[in-house]
Amino acid sequence: MKIQNSAQALTGSACPKKATELFYVSHPKVERALLGPFLSQSDAECGRVVLRSPDAVVTACLVESLDELTYWHAANNGQVCRAFAGAMGGEP
Repeated sequence: MKIQNSAQALTGSACPKKATELFYVSHPKVERALLGPFLSQSDAECGRVVLRSPDAVVTACLVESLDELTYWHAANNGQVCRAFAGAMGGEP
């Protein structure tokens, strides 16, 4: 059996990006965030476009540290929302 991908998993202090702020898309009629977390405000803005509600707003949350699971979740959310926003004619 030949291993074709030799990429190694990230561990501990090798986290690719330390974030101090996470972004969410919320709506005044809902108690909690509808979309998020996102690593950047521009990704959250794409999420707001995807939500298609004029009342949706982007909010920020300060965090002291960011674990790998949350980082990759936020990165994936950004990628998905950018793709959908682009397909809908929003920001790429």
